[in-house]
Amino acid sequence: MGLFSKLFSKKEDKKTLTLNSEETGEKIPIIERPVICCLDLDRDTISVLRRAGANIFDGTLGSKVQVPNKESGYQHRLLLNNNFPPNLHEYDIIIIDLANSKTIDYKTEEHERKMHTGKVSTYFLSTYPETLFDPRPFSSSILGGKIKRIKNRKYLVLAFSSEAYGLDYELVNITEDDAEIKEFPEYCIYSFWDSVPIAEPKIGKEIYLNSKIDSEFRSILGKYKAGSFYNQTFKQPIIWENNKKIKDEKYLPLMTNMDGDIISYMESNENENLIIFPQLKDKSNFLIEFLSKIGPSFYPELFPYATNFSWKEQEEYWLPGYSQLIEEKSNITREYEEKIKENEKKIEDNRSKYSFLHGLITETGDSLKKSLIQYLKWLGFEKVKDCDQDNSESLLLEEDIQVELPEGLLIIECKGIGGTSTDSDCNQISKIKYRRCKERKKFDVFALYIVNHQRYLPPIKRQNPPFTENQIQDAKNDERGLLTTYQLFNLFFDIEKGILSKKEARESFLEFSLVSFRPKNLICIFEPTEIYENGRICIVKLENIPLQVGEELLIEKDGKFDCVKILEIQENGKSVNQGSHGEFGLKLSSKIRKKSIIWKKKSAEEVI
Repeated sequence: MGLFSKLFSKKEDKKTLTLNSEETGEKIPIIERPVICCLDLDRDTISVLRRAGANIFDGTLGSKVQVPNKESGYQHRLLLNNNFPPNLHEYDIIIIDLANSKTIDYKTEEHERKMHTGKVSTYFLSTYPETLFDPRPFSSSILGGKIKRIKNRKYLVLAFSSEAYGLDYELVNITEDDAEIKEFPEYCIYSFWDSVPIAEPKIGKEIYLNSKIDSEFRSILGKYKAGSFYNQTFKQPIIWENNKKIKDEKYLPLMTNMDGDIISYMESNENENLIIFPQLKDKSNFLIEFLSKIGPSFYPELFPYATNFSWKEQEEYWLPGYSQLIEEKSNITREYEEKIKENEKKIEDNRSKYSFLHGLITETGDSLKKSLIQYLKWLGFEKVKDCDQDNSESLLLEEDIQVELPEGLLIIECKGIGGTSTDSDCNQISKIKYRRCKERKKFDVFALYIVNHQRYLPPIKRQNPPFTENQIQDAKNDERGLLTTYQLFNLFFDIEKGILSKKEARESFLEFSLVSFRPKNLICIFEPTEIYENGRICIVKLENIPLQVGEELLIEKDGKFDCVKILEIQENGKSVNQGSHGEFGLKLSSKIRKKSIIWKKKSAEEVI
């Protein structure tokens, strides 16, 4: 029965017309009221409304026209291409999408009057350098005049916003002997309404709902705000009352952006009603719900055949306890929104605190160096120096970073590059190392080359490691290290998970050749061949390696480590607290995969 079928109480009360469906050819019952004028809604939305039984007129403010004003002296006459119903004053609801961007080519025959009465013919004039004639602001003003003809009854205008803009127009009056050009003042795209409190154009996706609006309306708006965006903000009108400035209660903000700017509002006068929405992603289904649920509740006069008793939601007819429950719901919603804002603040603070980690795998130059210095300090290196700050005028190639250590001096060269390193890139640090050794008169200088390679690719898709066999062997021969920033990025999380200590990681920075960060002092337990329950249970064979419930193990797979805890040990089908020799079943806190190696950390006594 279409969109409004559930709004009727009795079959005989349905006042319908019929329309042949364009898709199926079937006759669709059309509800006579409300009569809806749709302007510039997309084809899918028009189709959905028609299939739902809405009584609509499909019109437009007009399309922009590409005018061939190629050079100075070119000009063309144009006619408006809007399409409004001739009896617009009889319509109940007008729905406009102000952001229509349809453009058509200029065709001379479309801008000539085939028949004309009178001695003056009027056209719009488009003159070089204008190459795109936009009739919509002028048409918006014409629409406004037609809307004003609706007298002594309630009507509703729904508008999906666009950025506010205005245009000047030139009209040419052509007579038998002459052509007179007349200039018109600026017309705005919002000219269809007497007073729209336009503020600054802003574009964004973060949309917040006003907690003071009707709960059902709020729920529907919340449902459709995902994927939507706003393009214009509006002011809250202020009026004088008792010698005080107060907010005009005729205007109710519906949505705001993250700065609190109004991006959607409702204006309610005695008969004249306007709601401006942002650009909702799913306009068709939103309009279905609005016309089915919100419209009949807010504007019952416009929906004479609606019998869903939406007036029951009015305060005069609330049931016992309903007021308290509504207030409780409002408080819950408010608390939820406050927690969301607190969480968003924490997310932003966290992003700022750890931005150096993303800097390691995205940046180059000074930005990469600053991120690396912050990382080194987090890792526990105490004396880290930015060498460029002290040697800004030096013509010699210097290292980027120096780190004073008890063992000596660690010098670091860092690069962010789009590809992989050349032999020269890798070797440069060697020359600086020997210079520093000579200056210090001792061989206690450690050299390390760190690269953020293929930095425009996601790190997981980069060549890892990015060094050739010769580059790795040369680094070993020269007693210097090679390292990637992606290794450091992963190291951060390994340390956070307790797989390595910061002390172990710092020691690895002094390795020669390709630096690796692996836990030290490990005992290999087993590579399990039998895995059950999606990897949470495995069978291991122990050879005098004591394990006990609650102990943490390390699981290695493809060179990466994860921590797991032993939740249960079974021997011969019975639970035991510990085991050291024989075949045992281990139930683990996290699942493992085949070809994984299980390691145990040595105790302090075993290390000694």
